[in-house]
Amino acid sequence: MAQTPAMNGYFELASMMGANPELAIFRRFSALNAHSLLLLQAELVFLENKLQKCIEADAASGHDLRTIYDRDWQSLFESSTKPGGCAEQWDTLMRVKKVLKEYNEALVLQKLLAKEDAPLAPDMKYLQDWMRRPTMGCVYLIGADSDVYEKSELEDLIAIKRHRGHNLATRTVADFWVRVWRRIICWKPKAPSSGLYANTIHYSDSTLTRTGEVIGTMCASTLPVLAIVILYCVQSMGKRLAAIAVFTSIFSAVLGIFSDARRIEIFAATAGFAAVQVVFVGTVPSGSSGYVRA
Repeated sequence: MAQTPAMNGYFELASMMGANPELAIFRRFSALNAHSLLLLQAELVFLENKLQKCIEADAASGHDLRTIYDRDWQSLFESSTKPGGCAEQWDTLMRVKKVLKEYNEALVLQKLLAKEDAPLAPDMKYLQDWMRRPTMGCVYLIGADSDVYEKSELEDLIAIKRHRGHNLATRTVADFWVRVWRRIICWKPKAPSSGLYANTIHYSDSTLTRTGEVIGTMCASTLPVLAIVILYCVQSMGKRLAAIAVFTSIFSAVLGIFSDARRIEIFAATAGFAAVQVVFVGTVPSGSSGYVRA
């Protein structure tokens, strides 16, 4: 009878997250943070109005000390110890100072959290699979957070160190390698049978990135030559223009997928590529295939 693997908990999950910061995924609690800010904001509005009333009341009191609270810090500071003094304005100021500090800190932290992107979907899926599978992490939490990684929306999650170099090309290469290439050649690296990476095949990020860059470079350098050859062989001007449109679209798509170039840079490169094709079409007369007839 097969032995049921022991279920793991926080320590095993923390070990995986510590070794792989991109898998250190936590909820950002956007709604709760916003709710907390709203309550602090409401309290500050209340205290602001109360402070204004205290200032006006002290100024209109006719008392020698209270009338100068708004102009003399020391008198305001000693308002609770002086005969006939009123410490309400000072107490309100101290409360404002405390709540304002808490509000500002929460606001800045919320702003920083909002700037961070959600974790990559493949990283989230791997973490879920790793926790769920008995042959891998086998992590099952039984408290209120037992389904935090199953039901939480991706946009409400944040990774400690999100993959920055994973563009569309890198993810495409990774998916192709894992799902297609290994099946075609019927080979895969041996996965460890125990430890954090039990039954997991690990691929180097740098290898995937370099592969994507090589493929992108090859496509970008081959397309101009291929376009010229096709345009040279096509006789109809209408078909040549259609070919220019197709190759220009492919060229811009390749740049968008396999490079981290900005939109304006892709536009400039695509415009240059299209211009080269147009110049070539203008130099090769329509109806000439380039072949010498006997």
